Amino acid sequence: MNGTCLRGRWPVVLVVVALVALLGGCGGLSGEPRLSLQVPEVLYVSTDPSRALSSENDLDVGQRLTGKGPTDVSITFDIRGLAGVAVLKRGGDRCEIDRIRRPVFGCTMRTDQQHAASQTFHVVPVKGSKAGDTGVVRYTVRAPGVPDVTGRTTVTVGKPTLAVEQRPDRTTVAPGGTVGVRLVIRNTGGVPARGVALRMDARDGFSFDSKHRNCRYRGASAWCRLPAATVVVAPGEAYALAVPERVRVAADAMYPGVTYSADALAEDYTPPPEWAALFTAGSGPDLRLVPVTPSARPAGDELHVAVATHADLAAVGATVKGPVGSRQSMRIGFRTRGPGSPRNAPVTVGFTVPAGTSVVESPYEPERDEEVLDQPCRALRDDGTPITGSASERQPPARRYACTAPGGKVGQLTLFPFTLRIDRDIADRGGQVTVRGADAKRPTHDDRPANDTAGVAVRIWPGPGWATSSFYSVAGVGSGLLLLVFGIVLVRRRRAPRGK
Repeated sequence: MNGTCLRGRWPVVLVVVALVALLGGCGGLSGEPRLSLQVPEVLYVSTDPSRALSSENDLDVGQRLTGKGPTDVSITFDIRGLAGVAVLKRGGDRCEIDRIRRPVFGCTMRTDQQHAASQTFHVVPVKGSKAGDTGVVRYTVRAPGVPDVTGRTTVTVGKPTLAVEQRPDRTTVAPGGTVGVRLVIRNTGGVPARGVALRMDARDGFSFDSKHRNCRYRGASAWCRLPAATVVVAPGEAYALAVPERVRVAADAMYPGVTYSADALAEDYTPPPEWAALFTAGSGPDLRLVPVTPSARPAGDELHVAVATHADLAAVGATVKGPVGSRQSMRIGFRTRGPGSPRNAPVTVGFTVPAGTSVVESPYEPERDEEVLDQPCRALRDDGTPITGSASERQPPARRYACTAPGGKVGQLTLFPFTLRIDRDIADRGGQVTVRGADAKRPTHDDRPANDTAGVAVRIWPGPGWATSSFYSVAGVGSGLLLLVFGIVLVRRRRAPRGK
């Protein structure tokens, strides 16, 4: 084959190679069959009788056969190691089992590439067992033409309970700075926690300054699992991070926070593979736990620090233009001018309706009414109390309104739509918009009070009462177009040759 011919066939060769790689790597029927077993390594069983048949005492057993078509898979359960500790009770009904109290029993289920075979049992401590007693369930899975797979689950009577206490190295931080957090994990339960799963969720401007190799991250969430070979927390014992965890504050953050939670391995929630795949491992030093002396300090799983910054909130007024009797739309509200972003802090906008006008439409969202959620704005009496008993229903016309919205990011403009009817022309109208932070626990520290108030002006134009501002806009554009057409026609007439 000459070079020219080979070059002409390169696309075909590449396609064939790609198809072979795809079929060989996707675990299709042409690949080697593979049998797998999914069972927990450890199962902690509650001793509370009212929870004996709850899902927290469930033993979930799954098996899957890949690389082969639909096949009957058999699984044998050996529960001799549970004697004197716990018994199995029927859970799911996908596997017909006549006498699950036998020391060894089995069943057969059908599985394929897309569907795993599974069964669920409730594990109940036997009478006389005590916290700390352990037993073992052993499994053997078989399928034609595939090597057997074995596994085991250690069943422990009682549950460990891990409480998290956080100790920040400071209570106030500058924008862009970091806070070192020393986490202490105490076991307040009755049995050892063999391995620890730690979750950390930063929000509102906090982020992790470094990422550990033995943790997985998604956005501002971290998920770290330390196996029993690394740490075992006995009842009453406490472990702390070997190195404080550093979290960084964003430049515009105002109320950053981090929540922490810890569970014994096998007690923690393990996300499904498609969700777990969204987390990525860090590359920094391993997160480690070291034993410490337990303290009497109350545990707290949430950390908040004060940020030395402020947010300037500026009121945004409006000007209503039109003839007496007309209805005019307008928007009032506020702008977040920074440097801080009070994203989740509520901000209240007060609106005093100009004299000589009346409100015919105020902000209303039918979905909020259906779900019994507060409308963005409430109609108020002169003394500031709400006119209606329900905040979710449509608000009536009033002289005063209070509107609420989150503070937003720096530069964000938040507006509320109103429609006013111009009733009469008077000199002193007094329309006004005010803005202020609505949560004392999340203050804005606004140091520019001069722009916290803006006016709402009314300008009377001559014309019919049905004329709105949009009508005048359309009329203005139309008049301009007519003048333009008239001018073009006039110029063409002047340039046209005159007849003899």
